[in-house]
Amino acid sequence: MHSLIPFPDSNLQTVHQALLRFAPDAVLVGGAVRDGLLARPVHDLDYVVEGNALRIGKKLADALDAAYYPLDKTRKIARIVWKQNDDETLVVDISSLIGITLEEDIRRRDFTINAIALLPDGQLFDLLGGVDDLEQGLLRLCSPDSLYNDPVRTIRAVRFLHLFELTPAPGLDQSVWYAAPRLHRVSPERQRDEFVKMLALPRPHLAVDRLADWRIADELLPELVALQDVMQPRPHVFDVYHHTLQTLRWMARLDRWLRGEEIGEDVSDALIHQRLADYRSILGAYLQEPLSVERPRWLWLRFAAIAHDWGKVRAFRENEEGDIHFYRHEQLSGELVADWMLRYHCAKNEITFVKRVCVQHMRPMGLFINRDAPSRRALFRFYRDLEDAAPAVALLFLADFLGARGKEINPEELSSALDYVEAFLRPFVESDEKPPVPAPLLNGNDIIQLFDAPKGPAIGRLLNALQEAQAAGEVETREQAIGYIEMLLRKENND
Repeated sequence: MHSLIPFPDSNLQTVHQALLRFAPDAVLVGGAVRDGLLARPVHDLDYVVEGNALRIGKKLADALDAAYYPLDKTRKIARIVWKQNDDETLVVDISSLIGITLEEDIRRRDFTINAIALLPDGQLFDLLGGVDDLEQGLLRLCSPDSLYNDPVRTIRAVRFLHLFELTPAPGLDQSVWYAAPRLHRVSPERQRDEFVKMLALPRPHLAVDRLADWRIADELLPELVALQDVMQPRPHVFDVYHHTLQTLRWMARLDRWLRGEEIGEDVSDALIHQRLADYRSILGAYLQEPLSVERPRWLWLRFAAIAHDWGKVRAFRENEEGDIHFYRHEQLSGELVADWMLRYHCAKNEITFVKRVCVQHMRPMGLFINRDAPSRRALFRFYRDLEDAAPAVALLFLADFLGARGKEINPEELSSALDYVEAFLRPFVESDEKPPVPAPLLNGNDIIQLFDAPKGPAIGRLLNALQEAQAAGEVETREQAIGYIEMLLRKENND
């Protein structure tokens, strides 16, 4: 552990020195100091100054040729966003110490590891012992009412525990239990953003399990808590709740590997990596695509892994022989997750994606259970109906399969499941069109003019049938397409 905060990054050093020219009393606080002490990358700098932060921030932005935003004119908080040559972005927030001292500002923060400050002379100001807590691996509150005053910090506590592999200080769990019921007082957006940051952890299933253990999920994810102790038939070896955690675990391992992160391999990983190696680059790019600002597709696929079985509580049926069924649970899951995402003000395209993945997640599984190889026509319908969610459903199928079996994964059965995964992914990887749906050889006007057909829904049905026939390889030319439509119309007239 260093006594002084190092700035090995020249860009950080540039910002720091430039700001001290405009505000000689500027103090660096929060996560940047913590991450510097831990030798972790720093992408955000948070300063407090005694002068007018808005005026100082504008000067700093001009000096760096960076973007300037007045985040809060009343409380005088400025943000500077500096795009650097290597496409990295450095965000600098500057706040005014209005009516309080630095000591009071430190005491109002959440955790001691975030309450270490770097003074202008390069010395650390560690009023609450944050450096010692980092060395001992402890997460400790700055004050007893820290969580009660801002309950969203309960979610942040879970994230920090697992991000930095810390141990809760004595009494932290009781403080969380006391504060969590007040989460409804926090804006849905703040709760969502903290949860999404937590979901991005390398092993999010452990953090989600702690949300439930610490009763945070009672407020944030009651649909997940309801899955506890809901039993399932074979091949499941877990109740629905623990199966969900295992599905999330595998989903995170899959997306991390596909996106180029290094992960440890076990026997199942080795087989998966061998079979999906040719798909890694394209799928990695697909998962990295943002569905909204700073929220990529892989993040929402993890959330779909959490939500894909929410409907099983309502769908649970057990007959006289003791057989358990969950008919239509996927549709119910889609409704529940859409309601959750509306409640937490998610973007429309995020809601559409996650709901579609949840509603359709059983399509590959249904074919796999019956050992029906997906035909070209079935693959066309899969991509037509799911659009950009189709590859995500194929990946969730694999995570769902693995999450059902625990340590009882049979290599031969896994190999068979991977056959289905490859079958569903191959059209996406091999086609230049995304999704891989063939362009129709005829359009609606062609059908109306060629066959003197009336406008109406029937034209759409004919075009859909033609596209299916193209996808199945039954129709390949315009002449064949005309003949195919003629055959369909003749059949309709005979019927």
